[in-house]
Amino acid sequence: MGTSRCVDLYLVRHGLTDWNKERRYLGHTDRDVLVEELGKLNRVKKELSKLSFNAVYSSDLIRCQSTLNYLKLANVPWVDKRLREMNFGEWEGKTYEELKGKPAYREWIDNWEQGRTPNGESGRDFIRRVNAFVGELLESGVTGNILVVTHGGVIRYILAKFRAVHSFWESPAVGHGQCLKMRLIEKEGEWTCNSLSVVPSVAKETL
Repeated sequence: MGTSRCVDLYLVRHGLTDWNKERRYLGHTDRDVLVEELGKLNRVKKELSKLSFNAVYSSDLIRCQSTLNYLKLANVPWVDKRLREMNFGEWEGKTYEELKGKPAYREWIDNWEQGRTPNGESGRDFIRRVNAFVGELLESGVTGNILVVTHGGVIRYILAKFRAVHSFWESPAVGHGQCLKMRLIEKEGEWTCNSLSVVPSVAKETL
C-alpha cells in the first residue's frame, strides 16, 4: 500500500482596500488595506490563534502584509511574489462599468486563461507562477497546517486546480479578510482535495 500525506491549507484573502470598496480592478497596484476594515478579521484572527502552523506564506503586496501583521501569528512568514494577484495592466483601477463596453474586455472575461489584459499579465503566466508556488510547497515535504495570505484570484485558481470547485468562476465568494480551509491528501504522488470549509466554521463543509 502506498504512503499518503495530508496538508491543511488555510487560504486567507487580504483585508479590504479603497479600490476593493469601489469595485475597481486591483492587481499589482500596491494599495494598503483600510484600517477601519481590519476589525472584520477578528473572528478569523481568533480562530487562527488556536492553531499552530508549520509554515506561513504571503504575497509581497502591502495589503497582504498588513493583513498578516494584524493576524499576529507567531511564525516568521515566507514572502513570495508568485502569490500576487494578476497584473491587470491598463485595466488597473477601472470598474466593470468603465470596461463592459470594450470587446477586448468581454473576450478576456470569456477566456481569461488564454487571454491577456492590455499591457498586463497573460492568464498562462498567472497560472504558471501560481502552479510553481503550489508545486514547490507540496514537493517540499511539509505536512500539517499551512497558512497562505493572498488575493481573490489566486484563491479561486487554487480551488479550481484541485477541483474543490467546478471552475474558476464558480469558486465560492471569499470575502476580504475571510479564510477557507482546504484539506489536500496525497496518495501515490497525486494530490486531491478531500474537504473545503469556511474558517471559522459557519455551516457544514461544502465537500
